[in-house]
Amino acid sequence: MLTMGKIKFESLKPSPESFLGAMEIFKKVPAEALREIEKKMVEKKFAKHQTILLTGDPAESVWFVKEGFVKSGVTATNGRCQTLCRVGAKDMFGTCCCFNGGEIPCQSVAETDVTVVSLPMADFLSLLGKYPGVSVALIGHISRRLRQSKDMQAFDQENVGKRILHVLVSLSEQFGTTIPLTRKEIAEIAGTTVETAIRTFSKFSEAGLVLTARGKIVVKNVAALVARMEEL
Repeated sequence: MLTMGKIKFESLKPSPESFLGAMEIFKKVPAEALREIEKKMVEKKFAKHQTILLTGDPAESVWFVKEGFVKSGVTATNGRCQTLCRVGAKDMFGTCCCFNGGEIPCQSVAETDVTVVSLPMADFLSLLGKYPGVSVALIGHISRRLRQSKDMQAFDQENVGKRILHVLVSLSEQFGTTIPLTRKEIAEIAGTTVETAIRTFSKFSEAGLVLTARGKIVVKNVAALVARMEEL
């Protein structure tokens, strides 16, 4: 269930190292220009499961993850949430609306406690106009994101076990071997029921692939997960 709770807003605090400058997409933008842009950015904190963006929200800003992880997805006609992408620190979300304005096409939710930073869309588009290299990098970024979404949708056609393995392998690339999500949350990402996910995790635990604990899943061997996925 998506929740809207109390949100903490504050201006992005200046730091010796530019936040945007640490991101690959902005590497060719002069430091002084980035500092000016960062003065217009706002830092916000969201608790795990809080909604950051809703489908249909006005596309007024571009968003960056400073700490934590954010999941973006859409709700299918059957009511199930389809995960489109999952982003972590020094990554962007809400970029699909950059060139057409209008409304946000998907919802974004805090997958962990997160700190995000927003930049007004007008200022971001102005930056793209001044530095064409950023536009080229952004197109590459969006293309990779679309490929990831396509991969996730393709796995929707696979059996439950393979879908859950794919999710675990993908999450281990972002979180490491300790994934701070529950079996219920993994079930939602994989598009299955909690009961089915629990049974599947029991089989994986018996095979020595994972350990499940309160609020987290420990992957014992990522290579073994990949090998099992290829077998299914």
